[in-house]
Amino acid sequence: MKNKTVALTGTTGAMGGEALLSILQSPENFNVKCIIYEAEKKIPKFVRKTLNKYKKRITVFRGDIARLEDCEKLIQGADYVINCASLIPPKSDHNPQGTYLSNYIGTKNLVDAIISSGRNGEIGYVHIATVALYGNRSYPHVWGRVGDPIISSDYDCYSAYKLKAERYVLDSGIKKFVSLRQTAVLHKYMFANNLKDGLMFHTSWNCPLEWVTDVDSGIMCKNLVELDTKGELKDFWNRVYNIAGGKDCRVTGFETIDGCFRYLVGTGAKKFFKPDWNIARNFHGVWYYDGDELNSYLHYQNESFKGFWTRVHKKHRLFKLGKYVPSPLISKLAIKRLFKNTNSPAYWLKHGKEGRVKAFFGSREKFEAIGSDWNKYPLLCEGNLPDGSKIDYEALKNIENAKPYLLNHGYDESKPLESLTLEDLRKAAEFRGGKCLATDYKAGEIYRKIDWQCLDGHVFSSSPYTVLKGGYWCPECCEPKPWRYGALAKNIPFYAQVYFDTHTEDEVDDVYPLSEDEDDFIIDNK
Repeated sequence: MKNKTVALTGTTGAMGGEALLSILQSPENFNVKCIIYEAEKKIPKFVRKTLNKYKKRITVFRGDIARLEDCEKLIQGADYVINCASLIPPKSDHNPQGTYLSNYIGTKNLVDAIISSGRNGEIGYVHIATVALYGNRSYPHVWGRVGDPIISSDYDCYSAYKLKAERYVLDSGIKKFVSLRQTAVLHKYMFANNLKDGLMFHTSWNCPLEWVTDVDSGIMCKNLVELDTKGELKDFWNRVYNIAGGKDCRVTGFETIDGCFRYLVGTGAKKFFKPDWNIARNFHGVWYYDGDELNSYLHYQNESFKGFWTRVHKKHRLFKLGKYVPSPLISKLAIKRLFKNTNSPAYWLKHGKEGRVKAFFGSREKFEAIGSDWNKYPLLCEGNLPDGSKIDYEALKNIENAKPYLLNHGYDESKPLESLTLEDLRKAAEFRGGKCLATDYKAGEIYRKIDWQCLDGHVFSSSPYTVLKGGYWCPECCEPKPWRYGALAKNIPFYAQVYFDTHTEDEVDDVYPLSEDEDDFIIDNK
């Protein structure tokens, strides 16, 4: 029997490189086809070693998934297509056009190539989506799941075009797909990358983050094609899942930065950072309530948050700088120098980028209220809430206690999705401020596109699965062109329940422009 062939994009990235290695190490002896972006000047050493070691089973060519013909070439003879390609922050923050081409057009081309290949239904398409689709999360809605509202954080071109990409997959008519919403990834390039850009300051101290490692992500991809080849993935395809790291990978933004510095430098974040250096909101991250579902299929959760940093420390023989170099000096040389970076909050504040100040802090006044004293800053991981009250943080992290913190999806979720009636769809639409216009829907037709109408009167076609499990609504109103989620939250309960965790009523008419060239102001509809 001929060995299966896996087509892979994003090979030079952290996840794609690990997926390449894991798939090639499988006892199934898979063949791999890789497309490497033609403008990529330097292939990471880790990837080069893999390509050389397994060159007899690898076909590599230079190209661009933003060109349909290159995608058609890639999928020829493939049994699976795993799309790890994506322009991610910080590069996406500085290149909106490239992000559009990579994250959306590239996905569209791959899906279109599969549909028109004559093998739609034979090729398994694995789409790597992102936790950034869920937008900013904070207490009390620290737990998320499939079906939660899709909200791209203001100015985040990465999530804006990943949103368009996944929606295209769900409603495209592709017959064998799966969309995996990747959580935050701990990877080998992480520490070095974060010392090059102001993105370091985009981690909100109290945002919930559930990490997964690059190695476990690669194993997940390998297990998917391996188990499906053996016929062991029953009822797996044509769904959306969340890629989660599990209990030992659930932390906050503060714990993330604190842990990184403790494991690698020997001293915690409070020695190097001040509370007002990092953004207060408008980030992304969530603890996955349904993360165990994907792991029950693919069995990939192995490494903990602590275990990752221990591995990195041992492999690179990093020493505890904090023992030998004063913390203020490390802070000055490694962190404060990034205040001049255009992606840094300090830069926005100094240069009058009021749109970004408003989006990420609420206002200059709210920024100034944060202060620089850690003793006065309420850290969630220490059990402190902004209103001065206390909470049992360890209990909050326990999935057994998560149900009270889940968002409402607007329909009876005790029913299997396949048994929902037209009346159930109408209730869901009402919760989203609109209507279900279908008259002939029959229970079980969850992938058939039907007509809906939003609050503003736009009529659109989407499957019940896209709306109820995808978390999508009107493509005209609910995609950031520009960002206007305050206007949605003003009248739509589905969005209001999460938006107002970190926004006030007087912000509902604020609109943030899509163009990077207009980031120094906001448009106020009032």
